[in-house]
Amino acid sequence: MAELHESPENDMNANSGIVNFIMLGRIYDLLMLIADAQGKGAEALDLYSKHQQGLLMSPLPALAPQVEEENVQEN
Repeated sequence: MAELHESPENDMNANSGIVNFIMLGRIYDLLMLIADAQGKGAEALDLYSKHQQGLLMSPLPALAPQVEEENVQEN
């Protein structure tokens, strides 16, 4: 019996998490190169080291409702 192989499209869809991780890594690498070309290499390396430590340098999600705001609106 012939062995069935998935098409490349189906295989990529099954591994979309891995594909997204690789693409985001490439975008991050490109942004680091752009920062270095703009003379911001030291700041980019500082940010990279903070990422390695598990720190996030972004604000909290804007769409996440806050409990305090909900309590104020109910009263």
